[in-house]
Amino acid sequence: MIRPSTVIWLCAVVAVGYAMFQVKYEVMQQEETLAKLNKQIAGGREQIRVLDAEWSYLTQPSRLEKLSDKYLGLTGINSSQIRSMAALPERPDAPTALVSNRSFTPAADDFAAQIMAPRIAAVAVTSRADR
Repeated sequence: MIRPSTVIWLCAVVAVGYAMFQVKYEVMQQEETLAKLNKQIAGGREQIRVLDAEWSYLTQPSRLEKLSDKYLGLTGINSSQIRSMAALPERPDAPTALVSNRSFTPAADDFAAQIMAPRIAAVAVTSRADR
């Protein structure tokens, strides 16, 4: 005759075996999901490397300078090109609140021109010297 404790142990072993079986397949599913995610991450990193290389090429100063010379034809700024805000014509379609409430004064415009002219000239000279 089978003792009751043997039946209990047999049921416990069967339950633990079934639980291990379930855990094993759950782990396998999680590993597959992890492998897919790792592939996606690797693909994303590769795309980032390609985009970084492309960005480095596109933003090379020598390349940008050639394109600027070819398409824009920019030159340095002369101090005679700087004007005060009062010298600018007002837009005919400007809202009246902006036209009547001008916060600029000729003295402030002249001061800004005096401060900015040497800096703009220095930048223009520096950029020409780099070529």
